[in-house]
Amino acid sequence: MTTAARRGILAVATLLVLLALGAVFAVVVPEPDLRRWVGVLEQASFDPVTAQERAERDAAMAWVARGLLALAVAWLVIGMLAARTRLVRRPGAAAARSTWLSSTRPWRARESTLGMLPLDRRLTFGVPAALLVGTSVVQASFLALTELVVTLLAWGVFAVSLRLLAWGRSPWPVFAAAGGALVGRCVVVLSAMSVAGPGGFWSTVWADPVSRTVYVAVVFALFVWVFVAAGWALATQLKRPPRGTVTR
Repeated sequence: MTTAARRGILAVATLLVLLALGAVFAVVVPEPDLRRWVGVLEQASFDPVTAQERAERDAAMAWVARGLLALAVAWLVIGMLAARTRLVRRPGAAAARSTWLSSTRPWRARESTLGMLPLDRRLTFGVPAALLVGTSVVQASFLALTELVVTLLAWGVFAVSLRLLAWGRSPWPVFAAAGGALVGRCVVVLSAMSVAGPGGFWSTVWADPVSRTVYVAVVFALFVWVFVAAGWALATQLKRPPRGTVTR
């Protein structure tokens, strides 16, 4: 068995373990506490607005979620196809490919960013960040944006921490891995909100125990995978000498 195959099996096993932990989390934790925990993981805690205000915006928010979902899925599809088609030559396609490859196979993160143009490098960070902002705004229905500020601060600290931990090495492979995983997580959240809006989510997806368990398990797994993918890519980077170091 090749090294790549062993790493692939390890990645799949890790995701399955995370899904199992998420399912246990959804079943064991009492429903009121689970709502609060999902609020932390999703930046979608109950906002200080009335149910009527949310309901009035749910239809519009569902359409916004569908639009963002279409863009996010398009980004993932471009990333999947770019390596096998001439699409990779298009502006931004290399960034999409990098985020897809780095998030699903973080040990190849460095390889995926080699030779990228400055624009593509910035997109590996900018597109996931913009999608996160859009998802958070839709979750808040443009009403209570405190969660958006907290979200941006938290992910900003995370990005700065990754940059510091890279310690003289290129941070782009790490950003690509974390960003790609973040896009996948946003796709799941937007899919849930596209059904009936952020308010209707609680009466559709959340109201059914089975769909709630599946949703929490997937979101939990992808949330943790952001850190796993970033850490894996970072560990691979740290094995290389810092830029400017002369090896003999």
